[in-house]
Amino acid sequence: MLQLSYNTVMNIRLNKFISQCGELSRRSADEAIAAGRVKVNGIKALTGQVIDPDKDEILLDNRNLSKSDIIYLAAYKPKYMLTTMKDPMGRSCIKDIIPDRYKGVFPAGRLDFDAEGLLILTNDGEMANAIHHPSRNMAKVYIVGLKPCAESSSLLKMAEGVEIEGKITRRALVERIKDINDMTIVRITLRQGLKNQIKKMAEAVGLSVASIKRIAVGPVKIDNMKPGEIRQLTLSEVTALKNLQKKHNVA
Repeated sequence: MLQLSYNTVMNIRLNKFISQCGELSRRSADEAIAAGRVKVNGIKALTGQVIDPDKDEILLDNRNLSKSDIIYLAAYKPKYMLTTMKDPMGRSCIKDIIPDRYKGVFPAGRLDFDAEGLLILTNDGEMANAIHHPSRNMAKVYIVGLKPCAESSSLLKMAEGVEIEGKITRRALVERIKDINDMTIVRITLRQGLKNQIKKMAEAVGLSVASIKRIAVGPVKIDNMKPGEIRQLTLSEVTALKNLQKKHNVA
C-alpha cells in the first residue's frame, strides 16, 4: 500500500480530517462527534474541535483513523459494469474487482454502464470531491466513437458548447483521430462531467455515440491497463493530483 507523509499538515478541524479519511461526510462526522462516537486521545471529541493528525490519536467507533493509510488506485472499468459498490439487482459492480486488501475505497466519480476505462478509487473524501466535482475543473480524456462520420462543423459545435437541459456546456477539446467506415473516432477532453454529457453533446449535433473509453483523469493515464485491472497510483501521480487539488482550493 502506498504510504504518504502528512508531516506538512498541522492543525485541522476534526470533521474535515474524518472526511479526508473517507469515513464520513463532514456533516455526518459532526453528527458522529455529537453522538459521542469520536474520541481524541481517549477523550470524547467536541464539535468544532481542531486536531493535529501527526500527534493525536483519533478513534471513530473505537477504530483508529490514520491518514497514512489513505489509498489511491487506478481501475480499468470494463463495459457493462456499474460504477457502484453494490446493486440490489445483482448486476456487476466495480466492487467486484476490488481486492479485499483495499477495503474502504470508493470510486471518485462515475462512468456510464456501457462505457469503459479509467476510474480513480480512493478512501480520501477530499480528493474524490476534487476529482469528480464539476467546479474543480479536473480534466478527463475520452476516446469516443461517433456515428455517422462527423463533419468538422459538428465537432466544432461540440467543442464550443451545446445546450443540455437549458444550459450551455463548457468549452471542450474535441480532436478527430480518424474516420473508419461510417464512424469517426475522436479524443474529447472535458472539464465538466455532466451525466451522460458526451452522449448528449453528440445528440445535440445529430450524432450518436458508439463507444466511450476514458483514458485519463488529470495526470493519471490508463496506459496499458486491461479491463478489470487495478493498480496503485505512483507517488508522482498522487503528488500531481494533490498539486491540482491545492491549486483548485486556492482558486
